[in-house]
Amino acid sequence: MSYKPTACEMARYNKWQNENLLQVCDALSPEVLEEDRGIFFRSILATFDHILNVDQVLLQMTKSGEIPPFDPNKRTNATYEAFKTARVELDDEITRVCEGAGPTWFEDDLPRESAELGRTRHFPRWFYIAQMFNHQTHHRSQITSELHRMGVDYGNTDMPFNPLTPY
Repeated sequence: MSYKPTACEMARYNKWQNENLLQVCDALSPEVLEEDRGIFFRSILATFDHILNVDQVLLQMTKSGEIPPFDPNKRTNATYEAFKTARVELDDEITRVCEGAGPTWFEDDLPRESAELGRTRHFPRWFYIAQMFNHQTHHRSQITSELHRMGVDYGNTDMPFNPLTPY
């Protein structure tokens, strides 16, 4: 069975959740978005930016088969507006890549040398796409937890309520 239907659904879910959070964050000041809230990447905006950074790396890696340079702490967008533009564009690209993938694209082998294990590990492309979606959800939950603590309603996060799904 192909991972493609799952990837396409997760891409739609990712887009929906990011759109919801961006709409909520549009009402917050830059100071609130940059405030050190004691979460792993300190602020809401830095956490958002980290998600985007990892998404860009994982998507590039799955498309090219090569691991690009990566610094998990690198801020790629200095402002909320720059982040928002980049996030919307990347969500559209993720959806296009998943929907446009051929029948075996997700099963292609992407071998990686593991210094820790002293051997080459063989992962199918879908493994890295699944990691991207899992990583997004993990860090978005930190953002939604902070919004909840602030008394901000961030909306529904349950997949069956996604208006972008064709089901």
